[in-house]
Amino acid sequence: MAQISAILPIKTRGRHYADNIGRCDILFSSLRHFTTPETFHRIVLVVPHEEVDEVKGYAKAWSDFPIEVIDESLYMGIFAEFSQRHQIRNWHRQQIIKLNAPEWIETEYFLVFDPDCFATHPFTADTLILGGRALTHLQPRNVEPYYWKASAKLLDVDPGLDRDGVWWTPTVLSRTLCVNLQRSLEALHGTDWRRVLLANYALDWTEYTLYWLNAEREGLLDQYHVGPQPGQRALHASESVWFADKMEEWSAAQHFAKDSDGLFAVVQSNTHIPLDEVVKKLSPYFPIKVQPYERHFDAALKGAELYSAIARRGLKLLNKLRGIVAA
Repeated sequence: MAQISAILPIKTRGRHYADNIGRCDILFSSLRHFTTPETFHRIVLVVPHEEVDEVKGYAKAWSDFPIEVIDESLYMGIFAEFSQRHQIRNWHRQQIIKLNAPEWIETEYFLVFDPDCFATHPFTADTLILGGRALTHLQPRNVEPYYWKASAKLLDVDPGLDRDGVWWTPTVLSRTLCVNLQRSLEALHGTDWRRVLLANYALDWTEYTLYWLNAEREGLLDQYHVGPQPGQRALHASESVWFADKMEEWSAAQHFAKDSDGLFAVVQSNTHIPLDEVVKKLSPYFPIKVQPYERHFDAALKGAELYSAIARRGLKLLNKLRGIVAA
């Protein structure tokens, strides 16, 4: 039986991470309903050092899947080089962890999850890997040109805003293409690829735009990625919930219907939509069991993260005025 791996970075402390255990319960509930543990060779949960023991305890609820909890500090000591408050960008650090998946994953292809994802239709590894290529969801690059421009700057390539590019999580990535990207960044900048990305915290690069642009430059996209074929579902539902005011009108029935498209959807975590509301919306379509968990809310940490975000915006504006960052 063909298998695929998966990577899932988890944090439980911070501005919008307090309900991530509950979100993971929803994700794994959906996986139980729409696939089987045998679909996965390994599911790697990468967790900050101070949260490892706690997450290991919660992960027992998902132990029917081949779970491995990884202490990020054992592999990401380089994060300590960028410890100034304005340099700490959790969004970027989680993206670096995803690109580091070849360190922990042996299969050629792996699913990238976030805690706010969930499955909406049955799938197997063969659903996601079509003729040796990863099922891929595309959108026009000019929808979010700033991400493509920032990543193109780091890779010294044209952003190709007139073309389509890979869409957001969940996504199926190639181990080979991740390694190729790491090597390209190191060759271009003369230092560890993770240091390159961390040092450019004021740029809005993303893991997927970097990955896609580098594979495109190497002429490898068609070898490793493919869109849905006739009669096959796309990777993403036609619509997810990216903003809180869209939750009420979002039609779960439409996206779980047998004739609907899309294998996965998202209720974005930074919308602060209450977890109970998400469970209520989804539970008619698959059984959901949310375990008791401790919500970590630290006002000082939230304040520090808000300060960090404001400081980075100031740096980005200054760099833009200096002509360092593409408009």
